[in-house]
Amino acid sequence: MTIPNICKVTGLKERDVREAISILINQHGVPIVANRSGHNTGMFIATDEAELNIGVTSFKNQVTTMNARIRAIEQADLNGWEKALRPDIKRLETQVSHDKEAN
Repeated sequence: MTIPNICKVTGLKERDVREAISILINQHGVPIVANRSGHNTGMFIATDEAELNIGVTSFKNQVTTMNARIRAIEQADLNGWEKALRPDIKRLETQVSHDKEAN
């Protein structure tokens, strides 16, 4: 079940649902995991090793992505990023202009 669906069913705010899930996992050991790919996305309580592995893999992938983002931000050029983007912005502006002319 997705967080928005849980909010609809319970009438709780998203922040409260996330906090409740965190408490259930961290304080009570409920194996709540999430599937973030495929057709059946959302959170669920794992009932076997296969489901647990789906959820753990999903969380590990999220951590890997977040760590990559942290490294990129830490290495960001605070003074040069805008200048570095100018050629891409110019290219996109030209592309949008050509697309408008074609329509």
